Amino acid sequence: MGLNLEVGIIADLLVNDEEGAEHFSDEFAILSRYLTSIHLQPHVDPTYVEVWSSDMYGYSGLHYLRRFAAHIHYTQELPTPGDENSSRDALLTRYFTDFDRSDPRKAFGAFDHLLVHSDAEGYYIPQDFERVLIPGDSYPVAGGMVGSSQRLRDETRRLAAFLELPLDLDPESEQVYEAADSQGTGPTTWQRYGRESYSCLRLYHAASHSITTGAALVFT
Repeated sequence: MGLNLEVGIIADLLVNDEEGAEHFSDEFAILSRYLTSIHLQPHVDPTYVEVWSSDMYGYSGLHYLRRFAAHIHYTQELPTPGDENSSRDALLTRYFTDFDRSDPRKAFGAFDHLLVHSDAEGYYIPQDFERVLIPGDSYPVAGGMVGSSQRLRDETRRLAAFLELPLDLDPESEQVYEAADSQGTGPTTWQRYGRESYSCLRLYHAASHSITTGAALVFT
């Protein structure tokens, strides 16, 4: 079990689980009411689109990349490759604290859309907005925070440059899996940061497909 990424969830579920499709349609309707209340466009997930899905490295893999991003934000230097304590990293914790204290009308840091989002459920939508959206209790949606697919794509692209990660790599290739399973070793920078790279590559491809198709990137 672990975190799954999917783009085109309505199109997928209309074929495989009509009840599930109705649930997500209801969620997008709530989200759309919130979006229009803040002068953004409503989100309507397409009913026919090429579905993209992939599994992250369990639930922990995302935290390896988030820790890496927090270190880049504060130091502009590569940290050591992450480990099982990545989610408790001091700079990652500091980022969340600093975001909470920042001006709610503006972006805080370089990696808000990657970091300030549920690690288990929720949405990125293909609209370009600066500040992570927090709809609140009046508009309850999974995860409680909504990111921009455009911003997530750009953030992962910047991290890929630090990782020296070729973004045209197939996320499902054997070498990507091998790098994740051999965390901390390897002949190249991206392979030494295997789990960070595994997560970065998948999120980049997911966000890019979301932008191309107009479908939300869904964490499940």
